[in-house]
Amino acid sequence: MKTLCFYTASLTGKKSWTALLLCCIFATQAMAQQIDIFGGINPSGIRHQIDGNRQDASGKIGYHFGLSVFVPFNAKKYDSDNGGYGFFPALQYIKKGTVKSTILGPSVADIKIGFLQLNLPLSYTSGMYGIGIGPYVGYAVSGQKKYRVGNGATEKIDFGNELKRIDYGIGIHMNISIFRIQYELGLANLATGNNGTAKTRSLSLSLDIPIMQ
Repeated sequence: MKTLCFYTASLTGKKSWTALLLCCIFATQAMAQQIDIFGGINPSGIRHQIDGNRQDASGKIGYHFGLSVFVPFNAKKYDSDNGGYGFFPALQYIKKGTVKSTILGPSVADIKIGFLQLNLPLSYTSGMYGIGIGPYVGYAVSGQKKYRVGNGATEKIDFGNELKRIDYGIGIHMNISIFRIQYELGLANLATGNNGTAKTRSLSLSLDIPIMQ
């Protein structure tokens, strides 16, 4: 039986980062009832609060792409026309960020973060329709800040000192034919030190292209 597996290896560097994201999606031809590749845009933001007071910032439009696999609880009895429940894991690269934010300090900056993210929703699908809810976890593989003061310098984000790498939360998705809508509510505090809380918000609009049904 063929097995489809995606993984991320341990990350090492001068700061001796240990692997913060190790995720695998296993599916066999006997179990997987649907495999899609997807991609699109995602308006996002980072909700920044200090002492319970929300700080000014604006949203930012990013992009995402990935692969998802629907695995029903009982593959032998699953009928796509009549529907059924199962897991619908998705592995994706997604850009999130915010504009005119003071998360990194008193100077206003635009922030872009690229996450390698695993969503693991419990889903119900029937024909062209589907809905699901479940957790997600993301690991920041890139980050950039552009200050709006001085000469508007662009720099890399110093993860660990300025922001944390791990994001996690709850995602809700809905599929209609080849279209997917997903909202993600970040629960992880990305802020470091005493700079309050910083939690991601993202709305993804995708096209799903089935490569196996």
